[in-house]
Amino acid sequence: MKGRLVISKKDVLDFLAKGKLMALATYGTHPWIASVYYAYDKNLNIYFITSPMTLHGRQMTKNPLVSAAIADSHQNLSDLKRGLQVYGHVEQVSGIYNVRRAIKLWKNFLNAQRPDITAENMEKGIYKGRIWRLTPKKIKVFDQEKFKAIDGEAAILDLT
Repeated sequence: MKGRLVISKKDVLDFLAKGKLMALATYGTHPWIASVYYAYDKNLNIYFITSPMTLHGRQMTKNPLVSAAIADSHQNLSDLKRGLQVYGHVEQVSGIYNVRRAIKLWKNFLNAQRPDITAENMEKGIYKGRIWRLTPKKIKVFDQEKFKAIDGEAAILDLT
């Protein structure tokens, strides 16, 4: 390996803008993975909605360290590879203002027409899902077209 490739915050934002679905890995008494729809902010925080009662929700409540992956599932084996992997810390968004802001971000990015998903419905227990924020500590972008990387090399953004 010639050394790690370095990426910028803009490289990550550009990649995040092209996806919508993220595989989220959690760990409790055993590992688990779930697919969630996401949105993101300019600080590279990733937002998603899930119920704290799901297996991954319960595991995140006990162990906030998670990893995630985003990739285009339509890639062919012979295509140039593109994907993003994240390691970080997850927490439920709290405070009515922050919850409203995160839900708006999520709905706008996904063009979600879901009038049932509101901070008020979450607060009243009408809607069981909660909005969560994944704060990345390390992000790896594998983009063979942009970075001309070979298998085994990847561009890393270390936020620790």
